[in-house]
Amino acid sequence: KIISSLGIIKKHYKILDAGCGTGSLAIMLKQKYKDIELHGIDIDKNILKIAENKSRKNKVEIFFKQALIQSLPYKSSFFDIIYSSLVIHHLKTKDKILAMKGIYRALKKDGFFILADFGKPKSFITAPFSWLSLLEEGYDNYKGLIPKFLSQAGFKNINILGRYRFNIVFLMAKK
Repeated sequence: KIISSLGIIKKHYKILDAGCGTGSLAIMLKQKYKDIELHGIDIDKNILKIAENKSRKNKVEIFFKQALIQSLPYKSSFFDIIYSSLVIHHLKTKDKILAMKGIYRALKKDGFFILADFGKPKSFITAPFSWLSLLEEGYDNYKGLIPKFLSQAGFKNINILGRYRFNIVFLMAKK
């Protein structure tokens, strides 16, 4: 819904779901925007098989590929939009930084990166909900460092679009 509500998707855009999992978000996006070229990556080949089966069942064409978000296998300036949902907090700091740089590289000029992931708690009251992000590698998210990493990668106009339960933050950055 967030991506659709931004009004940034145009016909024939190339879009990447970075960390697509079983493909649910990608399928919904492709069903709404039939004229886009949609790609999805995930590290788990078994999850990608599920995504491929779901996309066939839903009669949508999505190009799935096994890959790491911190090492995107696409040429520079390939995508108009890249989005990622609840993936970044799984990465170690160095891999988050590599991911931001790779996403920047793979985006066209004036392209957008949209991120939904754990963020810095807005208040003391909501902080306990973000403690979940401290599991795995979420410390950078909890400390609010993701916008800094995006800026260091070259992104401009880094904006928080909104927040969802448990301190999930929606960010948009422009190349």
